[in-house]
Amino acid sequence: MEDLKLLVRVMTFLFFINLTGCSQGWSIGGIQITPQDTIKNTAFIEIIAHDSVEHWYANKIYSGENWCHLHDEWEYVEVK
Repeated sequence: MEDLKLLVRVMTFLFFINLTGCSQGWSIGGIQITPQDTIKNTAFIEIIAHDSVEHWYANKIYSGENWCHLHDEWEYVEVK
């Protein structure tokens, strides 16, 4: 009896997944993720500065000098 309940639950879950359109591409909370929504490089922390300049930092961002992999130089960062 437990096996039948588990089978019904799995089939219901798969049916629901099929109805929500997950096979059509990536979605989060029913919102379709498009290529414009994805980030260029997931290996870095990407920061957009107040002057709209993009910066890439590895691992953690510290107050002080941080290596920007996009610009290949040390940059001063103030974490607020």
